[in-house]
Parts: sequence; C-alpha cells; structure tokens
Amino acid sequence: MSGTIPAHIEPRRLVDRGIVLEGTVSAARMPRLSALLDAPAGEAQVELKFDRDEQGVSTMHGHYRIDVAMICQRCLEQVVLGLDAECDVGFVGSDEAAKNLPRHYEPVILDDEALDLHELIEDELLLALPAVPMHPMGTCQHPPGYEPDEAEPEEEAEKPNPFSVLAKLKRDT
Repeated sequence: MSGTIPAHIEPRRLVDRGIVLEGTVSAARMPRLSALLDAPAGEAQVELKFDRDEQGVSTMHGHYRIDVAMICQRCLEQVVLGLDAECDVGFVGSDEAAKNLPRHYEPVILDDEALDLHELIEDELLLALPAVPMHPMGTCQHPPGYEPDEAEPEEEAEKPNPFSVLAKLKRDT
C-alpha cells in the first residue's frame, strides 16, 4: 500500500497479512519534532514492513527519511540535515514479554487500542536528530566582521615544560 501513512493501525492484522506500507507523514502531524526545528519541515518518507520473524515474533521494520532545518551550534545559522533512520520493532502484549524479545528489537507493548503510528514514527525521528547540529567542518558562515583568533604557535613552542624538573630529578638518582 502506498500514499499517506494512516495515523492509527492494528499491527496484529498487518503482521498476519505481511503488509508493506509506503508513503508520507506530514511534519505538521509531529508537534514534538516540529518544536525542535528552526523552520517547518515537509513530509517524512516512510516505509514500514510488517512480518513475523523466524521465532514467531510480530515485527515491523521501519525506514524514515526527512530533511529538517536546525540551528548550527558552531555558527548559529540554519543548517538543513537529512535524517535517515531505521528501526526494528517487536510487538508484545506485556512488560514480561518485552524482556524476552531479542535485543535488536525495540519493544512496543500492544493493548486493545489501535497503535498511534504517527507517534511511533515521530519517536524514531526524534532519536535520529543529532545532539549537536552543525554544518560540515569548514562550511560554517561567520557573521560580518568576524576574524578568527590568530594563535602564535612559535611562542607556544618556547614555553618551558613544567615536567622538566622531574626529568632532572630522575637523572640525579
């Protein structure tokens, strides 16, 4: 199925059928993500594959892509970053079952209600955000009048070594 990703799903049905969902989710439907951005983002490209693994665990493999604008922490100007995230989710019915999942699955505990898929996608995109957004090294735009500090490497080399006294003591013994 392709098009707009539905907001709520029943994962057990999708797993039983082996459904693949491909489509988009508007960033406007992800308020926590939007609050961290410098400018509104467009749409996230999403691919979700529902299946059972060889152990019979109900799973979903998700792949998410979106371009987001954040503030570069080096130059304080806007930087556009391409987020590309993947996750493997294991659907379980209880905390105890979540403890028994293979480690590579992120547990999602299902109850009788439909799963909020947009919230799950938003969680994964939030995890994909860099802790410190920055332009690639050397590409930051500095404000007009900015001049980098000119270090004097020759003077630094002439400073005495504070440990030279210890070297002297070692030779004397």
